[in-house]
Amino acid sequence: MRDALRTVGVARVGFVVWALIVVTLTHWPQLQIDTGIPRTDLWAHFTVMFIWTTLLMLTGWLGPRGSWRNPALAVPLAIAYAGLDEISQGIPGLGRIVAWSDFAANCIGVEIAAVVWIAVLLARGWGNAGG
Repeated sequence: MRDALRTVGVARVGFVVWALIVVTLTHWPQLQIDTGIPRTDLWAHFTVMFIWTTLLMLTGWLGPRGSWRNPALAVPLAIAYAGLDEISQGIPGLGRIVAWSDFAANCIGVEIAAVVWIAVLLARGWGNAGG
C-alpha cells in the first residue's frame, strides 16, 4: 500500500512539473527548434501529449488507476488542454504559430496514451475496480 501511495505521489509531482514545462515551452516567445528535417515538431507534439496524458492517468486524480473512468475522463480533458494550449499560442507578441496539424499530433499522442493504458488494464485483468 505504501509503495502504491508513493507511486501516486511521484506521479502527481511528475505531472505538475511536466505540465509546467509544457506550458512554459509552448508559450516561450518565438521558440523554434530546427533539426533540419521538416515538421519534426509533430513528433514533439505527439510525445509531449502522450507523456502529459500518461502522467495524468497515473496521478489517480480522475479515478482509480485501474478503472475505466480514469482514461474516460483523461482523454477529453487532455484534448481540451491540447486545444487551449494550441490556440493560446496565437497570443500577439509570442510569435508562435497555431496549426491544426500540431493539434492533430497532440490528439494522436493523447489517444495512443489511452490505448496503451487500456491495453495494460486489460492485460492485468483490471477495469472494474472503482468504475
